[in-house]
Amino acid sequence: MFVADLLRGAFANKLVDDDRIDRPAFAFGVPLPGGGGAACGFLPPDLAFYSQLVVVIAIQSCFNAMLGSLVYKMLVEPPTKAKEKVIRVTSSSSARFLFAYGFAIPMVVMEPIYMLNFLDIQNAGLRMTFLASPIVNSLRILEALHGHAPAAAGRSLYNYVVYFSCAFGISFDPVTLEPKRASFEFITKRFKTIGRDFVIGSFIISILHQYDYEFFDTRLPPHSSEHTLADLVSWRHLLNNFFVAVLISTSLSQSSLGVSLLYNAFYRYETYEIVLNPMFRSTSPSEFWGRRWNTLVHRGLKNGVYKPARSRTSSKMLAVLATFAVSGVIHEFVNHVMFANRASYRFGWKQMLFFGWNGVLIAMEYCIGGWGVFEWMSRTLPRPLITALVLCAALPLAHLFTGDWIKHGYLDAVYLAEPVIACRRV
Repeated sequence: MFVADLLRGAFANKLVDDDRIDRPAFAFGVPLPGGGGAACGFLPPDLAFYSQLVVVIAIQSCFNAMLGSLVYKMLVEPPTKAKEKVIRVTSSSSARFLFAYGFAIPMVVMEPIYMLNFLDIQNAGLRMTFLASPIVNSLRILEALHGHAPAAAGRSLYNYVVYFSCAFGISFDPVTLEPKRASFEFITKRFKTIGRDFVIGSFIISILHQYDYEFFDTRLPPHSSEHTLADLVSWRHLLNNFFVAVLISTSLSQSSLGVSLLYNAFYRYETYEIVLNPMFRSTSPSEFWGRRWNTLVHRGLKNGVYKPARSRTSSKMLAVLATFAVSGVIHEFVNHVMFANRASYRFGWKQMLFFGWNGVLIAMEYCIGGWGVFEWMSRTLPRPLITALVLCAALPLAHLFTGDWIKHGYLDAVYLAEPVIACRRV
């Protein structure tokens, strides 16, 4: 009871209402064109968010370490001579599937739901942090089940527990297959990168928050599912989706690197960046999703879904479509749990539609990406223009991914955790 009361007490502040505008660190005035002015203030991030974030990471890491040890023993551990016969029998039976689908995956899926209810966590950002485990580790369980766990992680129980308990990617040395030690230079560089993301993210969200994350007025709100074709290709709609996507990309980079610092400090190992400037450097849909946007989840989907699907169907296209379908299911689950405390949230297959469409784009790239016209474009057009064309293929439907995050408070939770400039007309 003492531990339970202590944990509940740590989350007594629900971090739902943002009252920082009434107590800025400092204030200043800004003249506006045409007369009048605006009263502005610098609002530091709410430190209560970060203290609760550390507790969430500690809870999830302990749970993941315990579950990871079981996953290693049941699905990953190399057979010894004494166990070889038993392993050969169980690997061809239903035992591994029963453990994975009957125990491990249900545990990793249900644990955050129980903890969110037990601790009565209301802040969407903290709820999302709890959901990092089912996003990442359900895929790690699948990759282990199908024999695609990374060789370095599977080398020992210790390596695998470190790998499984870290919600973000631990870097392993490709030669020694051991975790890389985090040097002073690595930590210094990481702080610089986080600082960059804080500056960019704070600047973008300071502006977009003033407009409720819709810089341009459009006919329908972003969470709507009733857009016509004309609405979807409207330049205002596309730019609104672009600005929010840049914000989410920057926020994901910033938060993943920031949380990774806790693992760098505790384990003293390096972690790798999972967001690599997808909004301004991608030259194809496959590069966007495969090598730039959340590479951690990409690796899990590749090892846990794509490779098993391709080995069973011998079809690259079917494996791609299956991968994006699973990604859609995962994101539907995330939204359903993250916004379960929002009475206005309604399930609508939006994530399935968005990721399904992007799966079609990847399949089309595989089918026609080698045509002469596309080869000519890749050789001739400036890289920024190619990136713009790539983004324009997905941006019309990006509101299906971001709209609920706007309406139901996820971006407001990000705003609470950022140092921002807030202004009011006077």
